[in-house]
Amino acid sequence: MIEIAKEAASVAGAFLKERFLEQLVPDEELHNDVKLPEDKGSEKRIIEVLHRHFPTHTIFSEEVGMVSREEEYLWIIDPLDGTNNYFIGYPYFSISIALQHKGELVLGVVYNPVAGQMFWAEKGKGAYLNGKRLNVNNRQDLTRAVGTYIRGRDTVTKEEEMAFTEPFVFQTKRLMRNIAPALDWCLLANGWLDYIVMQRSNIMDVAAGIVIAQEAGATITDWSGKPYQHEPFQQDHTPSLVASNGHLHETIRSMIRQ
Repeated sequence: MIEIAKEAASVAGAFLKERFLEQLVPDEELHNDVKLPEDKGSEKRIIEVLHRHFPTHTIFSEEVGMVSREEEYLWIIDPLDGTNNYFIGYPYFSISIALQHKGELVLGVVYNPVAGQMFWAEKGKGAYLNGKRLNVNNRQDLTRAVGTYIRGRDTVTKEEEMAFTEPFVFQTKRLMRNIAPALDWCLLANGWLDYIVMQRSNIMDVAAGIVIAQEAGATITDWSGKPYQHEPFQQDHTPSLVASNGHLHETIRSMIRQ
């Protein structure tokens, strides 16, 4: 199944890469988001590949919603993670595809077509970038730590965001806000990031990245310190999580203002 997911991501990625840096015309512009025809074009290509190989599987995707068929297998798709970045010509975006089997996340694929980076993982089989095994890093110095902040769309106010992120801005080397959460989880998996703090983000945006980070050895908990346990998919599920290389985890978690 992982090869089919990679095929779907590659097909969609080729389409998005071809359109990247074109004069894009949005379907809709919101105060903090943008809807592009390219979202739907990528989604269409992913679904075509998955349904060709797995015609009985259920699919949930950002644009079409739930296409219900067989309940045992559920594909969770974000056809263009980082739409705003794509729209302004910033090459930090991806295709994100995860598979849930009987309520458990079992694989994830995240593909950045501009960088040519194909991240993938299967439960119990490790995480990879273009065939190279991934592992989180061993950084232990908080003042040298680089992290990213992920928040849900329309779930956190600007005031809440500023108050929440302040300790990380001042006590770690850098806190980034990349607005493409699936890729952020992959950067943690590859040792390029040291931690992630996530505030009420939709599970669709991060499911594939979480599988990849877990398989690379990341420590993932909720804000109280309870180990992350994937819940059977719900469209409106917006978990708040902390992820790290493990060494910094309790320090990062203790900085959260709830």
